[in-house]
Amino acid sequence: MNKDDNRSLFVQLSAALQEQLQSLTAERQDAIEKMQALGVRTDDDALKTLMTYLTQDDNTLLRPLAASRIGEIGNPAVIPQLTGILAMSDETDIRALIAEVLGAIGDSSARSTLENLLLDDEEPDVRIRTAMALGKLGDKGAVGSLSEAMQRDTEKKVRLHAIEALGILGDEALIPMLVNIMRDDEDKETRTFAAEALGRMGSRDALPYLIAVLEDMSFPPIVRYYAAHALGLLGFEEARPSLEKALNDNHAWVAQMASEALEKLQH
Repeated sequence: MNKDDNRSLFVQLSAALQEQLQSLTAERQDAIEKMQALGVRTDDDALKTLMTYLTQDDNTLLRPLAASRIGEIGNPAVIPQLTGILAMSDETDIRALIAEVLGAIGDSSARSTLENLLLDDEEPDVRIRTAMALGKLGDKGAVGSLSEAMQRDTEKKVRLHAIEALGILGDEALIPMLVNIMRDDEDKETRTFAAEALGRMGSRDALPYLIAVLEDMSFPPIVRYYAAHALGLLGFEEARPSLEKALNDNHAWVAQMASEALEKLQH
């Protein structure tokens, strides 16, 4: 290929890229204008319009905006329609968005639908976002399905977000299991998620385990970092001596997290 050919190819590619950017800009503006037209309305007609945008519009930027608005409105009356769409949809992005909406609405009637998605959907992205949605839903009845996903799902990110959701739900019966993961799992990132989940549970029962990990130099620094972070989330004064000791940790970032955690302790 000579220089003229190279120049011609460059011009063609530049023109195609410019056309694509213009299309995206127009699509974005269209999405914004449609959302602005609805204003802050939460009536049935507004919900009907948003559901149309979510399920039928070919504007890929409009769909997530519509999903977000439906979740913000939080009207449980749309749940049967959303679950019906789920049952018929073969579009990954629609199923993932609806999972997020159901979690944002926060009504327990959606729990079984989300649990089925978490355990049975073939697409990892759907299962990932469903795990997060179950955490937002706040229904401790989902602990069983989240625990199952955490143990058997083949996708690491699903397992991680299942752990995160379990921490949000705060079932103290899970503390021993999460402690074992934090201490012994083969994957360091999984161990950090377990440590943070223990902190988010808000239970004093997790305190001695997190302190023990922070003080034990045989644990990887990243795990001790998250143990310090979790102690800050718990906010119990009993962690102060261990966190103060960690200020002199050989790893500066562990020491920094200990400092941040100390600022969060209850007085």
